[in-house]
Amino acid sequence: MKNKLAIIILTFNSEKIVKDTIMAAKKISKNIIIVDSFSSDKTIQIVKKLKCKIFKRKFINYSDQRNYIIKKCNAVYDWQLHLDSDEILSNELIKNIKIIIENNLKNNAYILKRHIYFLNKKLKFGRNANWHLRLFPSNTTICEKKQYDQHFISRLEVKKIKGALDDKNISNLTNWINNHNKWSSLSAAEKEIKSKKLIKPNLFGNDIEKTKFFKNIILSLPIGFKGFILFFIKYFLLLGFLDGKAGFIYCFLNSFWFHTLIDAKKIESNNDMNNYSKYIKKI
Repeated sequence: MKNKLAIIILTFNSEKIVKDTIMAAKKISKNIIIVDSFSSDKTIQIVKKLKCKIFKRKFINYSDQRNYIIKKCNAVYDWQLHLDSDEILSNELIKNIKIIIENNLKNNAYILKRHIYFLNKKLKFGRNANWHLRLFPSNTTICEKKQYDQHFISRLEVKKIKGALDDKNISNLTNWINNHNKWSSLSAAEKEIKSKKLIKPNLFGNDIEKTKFFKNIILSLPIGFKGFILFFIKYFLLLGFLDGKAGFIYCFLNSFWFHTLIDAKKIESNNDMNNYSKYIKKI
């Protein structure tokens, strides 16, 4: 007989927040599984004390890490809930997830509303709270095989769960920028993939599909326009300015700076390829 629910948490140098994440998760299930990318801080000592099952694995990308542990859990657990190390379940969300598991409502996969915290402030505007598929019956769902901006994709119909998943994002601003610099490189290098194992943009679909539909329109704009348009939409049209200084800085960095950086790296890569082609022709 399978165990009911596994809660999977990805970690890397997460000592400052992982205990809070695990303690909230333990209110639903004692089956906490840590997939750690060889942390160099006290993360492993903390999760060992909390009696979590631990897998250590080199990090390639989120998709690779998620699909690795999904496959392992499919044979052992009825349900899977996937979290990052800084994502804390609210009491309302815990209560509603318990209802789903106890009643074994396996005809659906479930999306959770994640709230972003930035500079120690919960962002309430700019549509910075978004929906993510995180809870699903085993053997129904995988993670998109992409380098960056991966989402779970399920063969089941998707339903919402009431309650918040609080993304505490306790990294300092330097680490936040370093991470986004790394992700911009992955995004710039990402080739177009045509696969059934990707989220399909759909104006009339669920919240994740709708978001991808509008995002694809913006990302199809000429180089240099994406960041400006995204910033204008999030900060002005979606009222991001009501989040004060933190709202302005987040909208500027996450929209204008990040997407302009991706465009700049694409230009740099194209220039390198053109220069290489010219060099080859001279040989």
